[in-house]
Parts: sequence; C-alpha cells; structure tokens
Amino acid sequence: MWESYPIGTRPSGWIELTENGWGAIASWFAGPENVMREPMGKRTDLVRVTCEKPEGTSTSWTETITEAEIEEIEDDIDGYLADSGLPSRPHGYRWFLRLPSGIKDESDFWSRLNEAAFKMPHTNWDPKREASNLGESITGLFSQMP
Repeated sequence: MWESYPIGTRPSGWIELTENGWGAIASWFAGPENVMREPMGKRTDLVRVTCEKPEGTSTSWTETITEAEIEEIEDDIDGYLADSGLPSRPHGYRWFLRLPSGIKDESDFWSRLNEAAFKMPHTNWDPKREASNLGESITGLFSQMP
C-alpha cells in the first residue's frame, strides 16, 4: 500500500512527519489521501556527537549525518512498523501530512496522539496495541474532514 502514497513536493500548510515510528504510523493510518512523500535528496543535517571519557568528562561536536546513520534510522522505523504489524515503508523519502480540520498546528496534532497513548495501560507494552490505539485516534481525526 505504501506505493499508493503520492510523490511530489510538500504542499503549503502540510507538516513534515517525524522520522520515527509514530511518524510512520501516522502516515499509514492517515492514508495516501492525506500524506505525500518527497524524495529525500542529499542530507546535510548536523548531528551532535558526544564522546564520554573514562575520567567522567566529555567532548561534543557536530558533524553531518552519514548515509549509514540515515539507513539506521530507516531500519529502526521499519523494525517499529514490523513490531506493530505493519509493512516496511519505502526508504529515501520525507513524509508530509495534511492536518485534519480542527487541528490548528503540528503541536496540536502530536498532543492528540500523546493523549491517545497515555490512555493505554502501560503494563506489558504491546506495539500492535499501541499502533491500533494511535491508528484509531488518527482515523478519528480524519473522519471529521468535510
């Protein structure tokens, strides 16, 4: 089903989904009518690296993210999706979401998902149950669209 997500340029007003399992789950349950992907292109993000020394001091610096680190992020997302019972998504894309009506901004969207997550029992964490709960929240937000 990931193949049905349109490829293009981020539309105005759409938010970029986070590069983690929740961002992937949000894109899956929002569906291709509310999500699009854009080829990633060359990444120049800076990441902070910290080296801890045995004597308890540390040194930090920034460097450009590597292709191996990007692939590791994508693999972690795929692992989270697999644990949730969902298929791996294509690598090499940025993912964008059209906000549901009634959601004022990106912060409001993620707050709603956090609320749904906090309602779940926190014993014996079950990624399939978490994905299902988040999915219900996401589809509920989009079902209110005109």
